[in-house]
Amino acid sequence: TERQRRLWLSEEDIAGFVARQSLNRQLVADDIARVALFLAADDSAMITKQCIIVDAGLR
Repeated sequence: TERQRRLWLSEEDIAGFVARQSLNRQLVADDIARVALFLAADDSAMITKQCIIVDAGLR
């Protein structure tokens, strides 16, 4: 979140973190929300006992 960026990370820190991700973009709250909405929808009815990691492919 914006608050976390101000409290903990410099722009250089963020750039280094993003560079270690396969998708090369900063993860945002909407990325997590989309997964949560999918899991709450009927389309995910047959998904059970899974660990879904939303991390932009962190290496």
